[in-house]
Amino acid sequence: MKNFFCLLFITTIVLFTSAQNSMNIGLVGSYSYPNSQGSDIWAYVDQAGTEYALVGLNNGFSVVDLSNPSNPIENFFISGQQSTWRDIKVWDNYAFITCDQGCTNGLLIVDLNDMSGNTFVYTTIDQNGQNMFSRAHNIYIDEYGKAYIFGGDVGNQGGALILDVTSVDLTPGNVILPTIIGLFDDFYLHDGMARGDTLWGAAVYQGNFYAIDVSSPSNPTILNNGLAFHPTPNNFTHNCWISDDGNTLFTTDEVSGAYIASYDVSNLNNIYEIDRIQSNPGSGSIPHNTHVLNNFIVSSYYRDGIRIHDVTYPDNIIEVGYYDAYLGSGDGDDGCWGAYPWLPSGIILSSEINSGANNEGMLLVLEPSFQQACYLEGNVYDFNGQPIIGANIEILSTNSSTNTNLNGYYSTGCLDNGSYQVVFSASGYLSDTLTASLQNGLLTVLNATLFQPILGCNDPSATNYNPNANVSICFGGVLDNTFSSGGFFYGNQHLLIDVYEECIIKSAFFEAEDYNTITFELRDSNGIVLDDTTHNVSPGMQQLFLNFNCPVGVNFQLGTSANNTGLYRNDDGANYPYNIGNALSIVESSAGVPGYYYYYYNIEVTIPCDIKNTWDCVSGECISTGGVNGEFLSENDCLDFCSINSLTEIYNNTIFPNPTDANINFISNYMGNINVKNILGKIIFTINKEEDLIQVNLNQYPYGIYFLETPEEKFKIIKQ
Repeated sequence: MKNFFCLLFITTIVLFTSAQNSMNIGLVGSYSYPNSQGSDIWAYVDQAGTEYALVGLNNGFSVVDLSNPSNPIENFFISGQQSTWRDIKVWDNYAFITCDQGCTNGLLIVDLNDMSGNTFVYTTIDQNGQNMFSRAHNIYIDEYGKAYIFGGDVGNQGGALILDVTSVDLTPGNVILPTIIGLFDDFYLHDGMARGDTLWGAAVYQGNFYAIDVSSPSNPTILNNGLAFHPTPNNFTHNCWISDDGNTLFTTDEVSGAYIASYDVSNLNNIYEIDRIQSNPGSGSIPHNTHVLNNFIVSSYYRDGIRIHDVTYPDNIIEVGYYDAYLGSGDGDDGCWGAYPWLPSGIILSSEINSGANNEGMLLVLEPSFQQACYLEGNVYDFNGQPIIGANIEILSTNSSTNTNLNGYYSTGCLDNGSYQVVFSASGYLSDTLTASLQNGLLTVLNATLFQPILGCNDPSATNYNPNANVSICFGGVLDNTFSSGGFFYGNQHLLIDVYEECIIKSAFFEAEDYNTITFELRDSNGIVLDDTTHNVSPGMQQLFLNFNCPVGVNFQLGTSANNTGLYRNDDGANYPYNIGNALSIVESSAGVPGYYYYYYNIEVTIPCDIKNTWDCVSGECISTGGVNGEFLSENDCLDFCSINSLTEIYNNTIFPNPTDANINFISNYMGNINVKNILGKIIFTINKEEDLIQVNLNQYPYGIYFLETPEEKFKIIKQ
């Protein structure tokens, strides 16, 4: 059928197809309205099974024969007063059409048994002569033949006028009009739908949906003593639709960048939101209406077209198809108006406001592929088995990402099956990447455990080796200054840090208001400078290298040397402490006011490995120093050196035995003071040499390396 479209339609329509953007939905056919823009849409199936599109237009009502979906043909058109809003619903063989601002002639009723379009009536009164309405925004007809007229000029608020349409008859000479049976007038309802005895009303100006008991239409009341309602994410509730099992409600908010959301309504005493989704995050697109079809919702977005989402798991809404005929994108109320997804043939009808080549209204006949998504869920824990709140989960090579809830639970998914890399990350934890094999229509459970970074040296040959360390460089503190309010500061405040392990603050990010020369300081708890560095800064955010050596201690000050720095600081939202790799922690600021954070963002901290040489060449032999500092890193390095320099290492037999376990003999013609030093170069004692041969007693000193120094020579001694 798709091939017929290219053969039958003229050049302007071919130009229209070039603008389409689709996935899992194909275009079968279309019909253009060159003299009008489009409004809402519904459908009708006659007793012979012929399908018809019922199209609302700015200038009237159109009925289109879909016997050949690739070549829709208009059966008839009924003109009406000019209005942007026309909405249609069907009971039995009658179409009921409302019209909003610009209209004054009330409800249009059309007999669809007469496909000539000559059997219809406009009425503002009911069968009993009571005034109904002259204009209304929307209409819904439930399974009992009760019509709900929303947003009309009726009552005080324009809530929902309830009509009985089961007896409507347009037979000439025996015309029977609808009968008023009730009115909900607590507040304005923009749209809604009913099932059973419950009306689900979209109160756009309240920003809530309401569950209303209509078992007695003459006295409709909000269920749960007036408490059966819930706000929608963007507080402009445009429409709502209940799931087939009655447990989940789906809503739209008609504002830029809004969400489609789902709610658990199985217990009206405890309604709560379970998921929300945007069709095109960041674009500002506006959702208009959403409808439920089995385990899918079919929604119309103004500038994002028709969108299909898999709602098999209502707490995990996943987009699985779209068709967008409008050339533009983003914020705006043109493009697609409505969708009708319930025809027996399986096609979807879309009413387009102005998606035609000349900005005219259109009817699109679409063929969907209702592909089930691949579902992924699980929990994210820390190393103690506690849930991590707000962890991010991203399926690589897709647009799917989500965050864990208060219980550490997440749910997400993607369109196509396959093997995917899933990245788990959270602030203060090391990221982890796991592999998930996902299949369409199947739920995969994938849990993750994240570990906090432990900063340290993980080289076993280093003297500061930490077997528990998992990172050698760690970033911490506040990532950047966008997390809350703040401004450029010209006073002198600082951060307070506790250091648990010797480390180096290598760098940080700073934002300056203007060009300046600033000295950055690390001070002890008394304000004495331990380390500092000076930088020329320029306007904007920049990384500056600090290389502050941090000893172990508490209440160190991380700041600047003077006022008038013009560096950015936040005045709200800081949540201390900020632990960086268990090496140091930013515990608070000096401001004395909660929430303040000063200057230093995304701080880089490192603990370099202290790798000591642990071999010495003595008298032509390689001797291990027992862990203390020697001349060579490895025995092989030592052997290479000894083979070349063994003669010079004997010191002309002036020192022996070396190594020793207690005493050293020293022969020399030097007379005078000899300093004996430890490995740190500190003099531990001095000997006055008055003879050629003396004995140096090291018995009371620990194993290690020592030096004998005269004004002319220096000798290394190893005690082991």
